[in-house]
Amino acid sequence: MPPTPLTSQLMNDLLVTARADGVTFVHAAAVVRHGHRALLLHCGDGDTFSPAFWQIPTGLLLAPADTLTDVINRTVTNTAGLDLEQITSYLGHHDQHCADGDLQRTFAFTVTSASPTRMRRNALFGHQWIALSPLPLTLPADTTPASRYLLSRAAGLPAARPARPRQEPACAAALRAGARGLHASEAACDLLINSPWPHRADFTRFINTATSITDGVTNLAHIDWAGAITALRAGELPCSSGERRILHLAASLADGYPVDLREALTGLDEANLNLVVHAVQHASGRRPE
Repeated sequence: MPPTPLTSQLMNDLLVTARADGVTFVHAAAVVRHGHRALLLHCGDGDTFSPAFWQIPTGLLLAPADTLTDVINRTVTNTAGLDLEQITSYLGHHDQHCADGDLQRTFAFTVTSASPTRMRRNALFGHQWIALSPLPLTLPADTTPASRYLLSRAAGLPAARPARPRQEPACAAALRAGARGLHASEAACDLLINSPWPHRADFTRFINTATSITDGVTNLAHIDWAGAITALRAGELPCSSGERRILHLAASLADGYPVDLREALTGLDEANLNLVVHAVQHASGRRPE
């Protein structure tokens, strides 16, 4: 899938979604392009406490003052020692849990530099320009997995995304049990379970629970789709545009809620688009294995 063009709405939605997902630390990474090459920086001290590794330039968002654009500019100018010319596209994100359990998310962008051959970076730190063609890419052995993924995306290669651990909500089993047997309802529930919605305290009022009358034991849960969509329209469920689209699509699959596919599908990022593709396949009778 090609990189996503940048819009101010996208940049805002990325941070809104990160907050909704419970992300503690937000980083921005820059794939600095120079023709058919991209920049890698040699980081770490090479000892036990700070092993050496190669990665693309990366910086931390300092809330609440920073925007993603601020971080990208600082990452390119201060970390990489280059003059930022243009942020050209959004590549995606990768998540990582810190040792204390906090969730760290890194958003990645492709950028160009006005003078890529004139680096102000301290000579004690190494750098190299990696050719993005011919394929496959040749990268140093100690390049971080995230940088490998992002460079592959920048080169246009299909790449296995670093796993994003997401804990399913406590109601996941009950939701699946309540929808079992109806392909469209099953697909809608799985789509919702893989989104931030069931994790949100302000959404739980739309999840109705009961015990199966068949065995008297199985916990069941059903979504009040009409109530959720009404609250969304009334502004009672603030969310990113991606989250809004996912809720609309799930409600359409489960309850026949009318949705504008052109508006709903064209604004989704890669992760959500993949979820929707699987949901459509599931609804048509092809359950995921």
